[in-house]
Amino acid sequence: MNTTPILPTGSSRGAGFTRGRQMKQKRCGAFTLIELLVVLVILSLVFFFVTPNFFSAINPQKTKQFMTNLRTTLEYVGEKAILERKVYLFTFDPDEREYHFTVSEAGNLTGETKDRYLAPQQFPSHLEVESMRTIPGGAVSEGELTVPFTPTGMLFSFEIVADGWVLVADSVSGRIVTVKGPVEESF
Repeated sequence: MNTTPILPTGSSRGAGFTRGRQMKQKRCGAFTLIELLVVLVILSLVFFFVTPNFFSAINPQKTKQFMTNLRTTLEYVGEKAILERKVYLFTFDPDEREYHFTVSEAGNLTGETKDRYLAPQQFPSHLEVESMRTIPGGAVSEGELTVPFTPTGMLFSFEIVADGWVLVADSVSGRIVTVKGPVEESF
């Protein structure tokens, strides 16, 4: 004999009881809109505070890479000027956000170089040039810095400071170095 009571389907206890159980089962498998919004706000705040620190860690590496590439290119053009017995002009232009080279040779009225390593280069978008100076001569306050590389070497020394990195070119020793932070006057 079956001892389980049979409730009529129209009874209020049976209908409400099963409907409540179904609602609880559906509720356990989902999140409310408020819960989702709270999680999105928390994630947004985390990204808001973490992202600037992430990009500030990347920019110094890009500045270091740019200054190292510039140093290597200047060393290359110095050797090229000596080997080819030509005068190359290095122009560093913060207003146009680029540097480029021109060559002085017969038949080349525009001074355009055909060497792909000496093609004009754009500065990285984040790069801020703090100062440029020639030695002798002093600070270049406006415009561009132009330095001749001759068959006998660099004509004069110069320094470029950008985002805390310093590129120093010494015409006496022929050395070009990049360092982080201020440089003692060595010229």
